[in-house]
Amino acid sequence: MLLFGVLILALLAGLLRRGRLDVLSQHRWRLPALPFLGLGVQIVAFLPNEGASLLARTFASTLHVMSYLLLLAFIWANRRTAWIWLIGLGLAANAIAIGVNGGFMPVAPSALEGMGTSEVAATGVYNNSVLMTGETRMTMLSDVLRTPDWFPLRRAFSMGDILVAAGAVVLVQRLMRDSPALGENR
Repeated sequence: MLLFGVLILALLAGLLRRGRLDVLSQHRWRLPALPFLGLGVQIVAFLPNEGASLLARTFASTLHVMSYLLLLAFIWANRRTAWIWLIGLGLAANAIAIGVNGGFMPVAPSALEGMGTSEVAATGVYNNSVLMTGETRMTMLSDVLRTPDWFPLRRAFSMGDILVAAGAVVLVQRLMRDSPALGENR
C-alpha cells in the first residue's frame, strides 16, 4: 500500500528535521484500537477470492463501508489533533466514492493501463475495486490517477488517497516536532 511508504518517508523526514520518534508514542490518542479494527476489517473483507458469490461480494462491500466508518470515528474522536482533519477529509472522499458505488472503489480503465491488472479488466471486480462504467457515480472521487511508469509500485489512486497521504505526512511531522503537551487532545 502506498500509504505505508508515505509514512516511512514522513518518519525519515521527521528524523532529518530533528524530530523525535518517542514523541509519537507519547501522544494520547482517543480510541486507538479503531484504526487497527478498521484496517483489519478491510483485510478480512477482501481476502483474494475472484470466484466469490454475489452474497460474499455483498458482505465484503458492506464490511468495506463499515471499515471507513470505523476510521472516520477515530478521526472524529481525535479531531483536536493538529492536521488529522486532512486525513479525515481524504477518508470521507474515499468513503463517499465507495458508498455511492455499492461498497467498491471505482477505478478508471486509464488508471489501470500497463499495470497487468487483468482481473479487473476480465471480471470488472477485484478485491475492493470495480471497473468504472457509464453508471459509476462520483467519478472525480474514484481511482482515476496512477503512479508514473518509472515508479516501482504501479498503483491507481484517488484524490482522497492524496489527501490521506498529505495529512499523514503533515501530522507525523507536527507530532515529531511538538512536545507531548502540544500534540495531545485537549
